[in-house]
Amino acid sequence: MSQRQRANMKDLRILVLPFAAVALVLLALVAPSSSESGRPPSRVIVGEASYACPAGSVITVASGQVRAGTGAKANIFPGRARDAELEKPSSWRTSVVDGSGVMVQQAGRASGPVGFFAGTAPKKGGGGLVVGSCPGVVDDAWLLGLGSGGKHFSTLILTNLADTPAAVDLSLWGPKGKIDAVGSEGIVVGPSSVRRIRLDELAAGESELAMHVHRRRGSLSAVVNDSATTVFSGTEPVSATLSPRRKQVIGGLVQGAQGRTLMVLNPGADTARVSVKVIGAKNTFAPSGLDQIKVRAGATRSITVPKSAGSGAQALQLTSDQPVSATVRMAPSAKDYAYAEAVPALTGPSVVPVEVGPKIGAPRLLLTAPGAAATVDVQAYDSSMRRLAATTVKIKAGTTTWTRLETPEAAYFVVTPHGKVVAAATYVKGDGISSLALTPAPVTVLSPQVRPVS
Repeated sequence: MSQRQRANMKDLRILVLPFAAVALVLLALVAPSSSESGRPPSRVIVGEASYACPAGSVITVASGQVRAGTGAKANIFPGRARDAELEKPSSWRTSVVDGSGVMVQQAGRASGPVGFFAGTAPKKGGGGLVVGSCPGVVDDAWLLGLGSGGKHFSTLILTNLADTPAAVDLSLWGPKGKIDAVGSEGIVVGPSSVRRIRLDELAAGESELAMHVHRRRGSLSAVVNDSATTVFSGTEPVSATLSPRRKQVIGGLVQGAQGRTLMVLNPGADTARVSVKVIGAKNTFAPSGLDQIKVRAGATRSITVPKSAGSGAQALQLTSDQPVSATVRMAPSAKDYAYAEAVPALTGPSVVPVEVGPKIGAPRLLLTAPGAAATVDVQAYDSSMRRLAATTVKIKAGTTTWTRLETPEAAYFVVTPHGKVVAAATYVKGDGISSLALTPAPVTVLSPQVRPVS
């Protein structure tokens, strides 16, 4: 290469189009840096975002936002018929959608559109309360607590948000190691459609499973419906937990010392040694029985959380010498159960739904400050997006606290963190229980770091 060619190559810069898990389109391009050393990531305002919700006759779909949007489209799959009830971006709206799924696409600079689904499962499938969030496009999803046995079965729900085919690869692990699942690679989902895959079609007879969903192409969302009629009965949506890592916090563990099971996946090639601390109401402590848990390479392990962990609302802080993923199953009674997933600390406002289904009680907001002391602003809104009330909740360093969200006429709450906070909401209806890990609404996203080509 000539000296002039090398000089020309040095002047090239890269334009980067930011892409977020919940944002299909960002209406901005990130300009290249003029600095030869590049620049750190920066936040970009989201102008349009989409998400997909499972639907059906027993499911209520709720749509909302942090700020009023400028327009919304709700397409029912299959067929792409419109649902006018979900196309009002200046209000909180609900609908029972006549289809297998619905995609909501909302425009509006920094509007932060979000969706949720809720219902009560039929008794023949385990019964129980279901409250879940509607995911956007995912690249990788790690899901634990699944099953493919006769009395514990899970169904993966894949929604293609685009009008071109999409495909995923699935990997499965059990207590004995990685499972050679039949037909788990290159699974195709047709344009603008929903595909449901029972895990017993891939690997039958497994009472406990972990799964990695890897998107190969297209625009796909993923959520799992989990049902059981074993010693723990009920139904619960399973959302993605954090990808394998050495440090993580599982927030949102409800009160009650019974029925807590910590499930850990070690997908690596070496045995993982995991230590667990409890972030409780007064402090962070190491309970007996949860120190130096060994998880063999390429396998899952389920550990009963001992009574030494206490019975109050809490979070678990995991530290491992190898990257692992983890989730907690909570079954305070034999009638229903819920999952608490590991999620990052909130980086922006999050929405907690209240008007999301008939006769579901006011949720409890569980807040954990795993490091320094923090606060959250909690604001209640009615269905017309009129603010009803506001308060600030303080969380002491290394503790977990909770508050009940029961403002009259509230359709939803907006939770805004100040400091590092891991948050979840718990719902109760009769004997039914469901847990919702809170993640930020898509108001802004991080753009990638840009470096010049040399």
